[in-house]
This record gives sequence, C-alpha cells and structure tokens, in this order.
Amino acid sequence: HWIVHAHGAINLARICKSIHSESFIVVGGLTASRFHEEIIQKYPFIDIVVRGEAEEPFLKLMEKIDKKMSLEGVPNITYREDNKIRISSLAPPVDSIDKYEFTRLDLLKPKTLIFSIDKPPYCAFWQIPISRGCVYNCSTCGGSAYSYKKYLFRQTPSLRSPQKIVEDLDKLAEQGVKTVFLFQDARIGGRRYWEYLFKTLTKEGVSVEHITLELFEPADEEYIKAISKLGTSVSLTISPESGSENVRRKHGRNYSNEELFDTIKKCQEYHVPILVFFMVALAYEDFETIKETWSMWEKICMIDMEARNENYPLTAGYGYGQMILMDPGSLAFDNPTDYGYKLIYKTLEEHVNGMSLPSWHQWINYETISLDKKSIIKLMLDSLEYSINLRERFGLYDRLEAFYERLFFVDVSRLVVKRLDELMTIEDEVERDKMVKDLYDDVLDRLKNLRLRILLQYL
Repeated sequence: HWIVHAHGAINLARICKSIHSESFIVVGGLTASRFHEEIIQKYPFIDIVVRGEAEEPFLKLMEKIDKKMSLEGVPNITYREDNKIRISSLAPPVDSIDKYEFTRLDLLKPKTLIFSIDKPPYCAFWQIPISRGCVYNCSTCGGSAYSYKKYLFRQTPSLRSPQKIVEDLDKLAEQGVKTVFLFQDARIGGRRYWEYLFKTLTKEGVSVEHITLELFEPADEEYIKAISKLGTSVSLTISPESGSENVRRKHGRNYSNEELFDTIKKCQEYHVPILVFFMVALAYEDFETIKETWSMWEKICMIDMEARNENYPLTAGYGYGQMILMDPGSLAFDNPTDYGYKLIYKTLEEHVNGMSLPSWHQWINYETISLDKKSIIKLMLDSLEYSINLRERFGLYDRLEAFYERLFFVDVSRLVVKRLDELMTIEDEVERDKMVKDLYDDVLDRLKNLRLRILLQYL
C-alpha cells in the first residue's frame, strides 16, 4: 500500500513524465489496484496500472512494450487506448511464490535504503515473506483475506517453502544483512507447515544474526518452545490493536486479554522477546476504552521490569501507532458504516489533495461513530503523552529524553494543530501559505533556541 505517500507517488509520476515524455509510467500494488480506474481517468501522466499480483503480468507488459505491440492480451492492466479506458481481466495468481526472488539487494540504490551504520540493530535489515495472502479478515487491514480475494484475485495464501526461506536467509547473510523479518504468521500454513519450517531452520542453521516472526493470535507453549529452539536470536510481534476486548474483537482479533498475557508470560519463560503493538483511535474506541489500552501498556512495562530485575533479557515491550490513513480496499474502507467508521477521503484524488496540506492531523482519512476528527487528534496526542510519561516512570526514558519527547511531539503538535486550524480559515491562498510558513519557521527557531539552552544547563 502506497496510500501513506500517495501525494509524493502521484507527483513523482508527474515529474517523471514531464522529464521523460516518451516513457511509460506504470504504477501497481494494493493502493493502485483499489483505485485503478480513477488513476487512469484522472492522471494522464500515468499510462498503465498493473492490478493484483504483478510479476507475470508486468513481464508480459514489458515484452509487449519492447516489441511496440498492442497491449491487448496482457492480463491485470488498466490503460488508455483510443481515448477509452481498457480494463483487462485478472489472471489467477501463481500457486507457489517459490519461483520469485526477494533477495536481490544488488539492484537497490542507494544502499543506505537498507544499511544504516549508526543505528544497530536496525542496520542491515530486510524482510521476506513466509506467505502471500492471508486467512484473517481484520477490518482495517488492506492485506486481509477479503482484500486479496477482491483486488488480487487470490483465494488462498501461497506459502514459501522452508527450503526457499533458508536459501533466502543465506543469500541475505552473504550480502551483509544481519536482521530479517519473516512476515506473516507461519501457523497460516497449519501445524505440518510450521513444524517443517522450524525443523528445516534448525537443521540447516539460521545464517543471519536475528529473525523476527509474527503472531496473528496468541500462541501456546508448544509453539513458543519450538521457536526458542531455533538456535539463533529470535523475537516475536503480536498486534492486539486495543487493550479493550470489545474493540479488539470488532476489528477481527478474536482473543482475550488473558490469552494475550498467557502468551507474553510463556515468551518470558522461554526468553523469547515479544513486542505487543497497538493502534489508537479505532472504531468503537472512546476516552474510556483507551484507558484499558493504557492499563495494558503499564502491565507490559511491569513484566519488563520484573525480567530486568531477574537479569533476563527484555522479554516484552509495547509499541503503538496512529492509523492516520485506513487502508483502501480493507473491509472497513469499502463498508465503513458496517465497521463503525466514516470516511473523510474516499477517492485517491481526495487523499492526494488532503496529504498536500501541511500537517499530519489534516491527512486523517476517517472518523468513527464515537470520535470526530477533533476527538481523534486529542486521543492520539493524549495517548502519546501517556506513553512518554509511562516510559519515563519505568526507566525506559531518562528525564531529559522524556522532556524532549513531550516538547517536540506533544506540546508542539498541540500548538501547531490549533494554530494551523485557525490559519486554514484564511481565504486568500497566498496569504495563508505565507502565514503557514511563518508559523513553521517560528516554531523551529523557538525549538532550536530552547534545545540549546537546555543542553547548556546539562553541560
């Protein structure tokens, strides 16, 4: 999904076409598949949308272009011909993704896209799939079983074979990659698959220094124990989204808080670190239910503190994010009222125009039955402030770090949100743009001066 940078993507395509007018501008992916007809209709500098899974159709498209032939017969594409929009049929996706190569890092430039020498363990990091497709239908996910079926024509997931995953890890290690995220829950393939995967990884050896695995639902002791015996550094992630069981279940996560904490405790027992990830400002969430999420953050911090006091490695942690942009093509985007949402931006053009505005709070593409946009912004900033204070209280931030976080990400955001909303009422566009720029320049100057004064006090 490139909806998160739709404004940049569309304008990059515009720039490319203006410089290379003879070129074919092609876009693809989940966002393009959802908005394919609108893209060709509204953006004349984009020539072709490749819908669904693109490897085979894109190769056929390139062969046709190379031979200057008609695009007729190329599956999965939407394009213009004789001033009409042509939409070819979707071809069935391949049964196996083993034929595809996901480790050709030599094709990427610049290498700083992958390697960041000053930020371990985030340096030399890459991702490869265990599966393409999903069996779950989480309401706001644009990569759900529903989304894959409707927009990518995939009926069932395609699993990458354990042998290919071992090969992938070997090739990545040879290129200097140290950390690999194996995304998608291996249990999607059933018990026989995950047992064979872990057996193969154990037998062949994991050539990278660390791997991260996903849990789409809580895991039992047998599964966590098997992971702990892989013979390398391993961590897990799980995304309950909310600490409220009611909110969580309405979004497709059908498990209890007790089941979640049982998993965390088992991970602690087997010394397998797990990150528990949440989203803020979901449908059916309000200023009361968010307290259940905050309470869960605190309990996770307490588990971490106990682990540190017993000289264990950090075995639990929480992270969270603001949705900002609900995935197009998700169940909730396509049927918002059924899932407790109201869409602010429905078309790609509305997203692009909205994201041209100067602040993150203006990009939010949804409201909920419980929260209007103003309430969503407040809930997001309140949650951020709570999280900073919590991390300071448990020693994850020192006093200066917490002060900076509150200042830069909470106090300044509240100030800018309030002032920008006032400025956006100015009808004269030139005057409005000037005052917006003056606001940002003023905020940056004040922050620089304040930061300098604080640093001088600590020297």
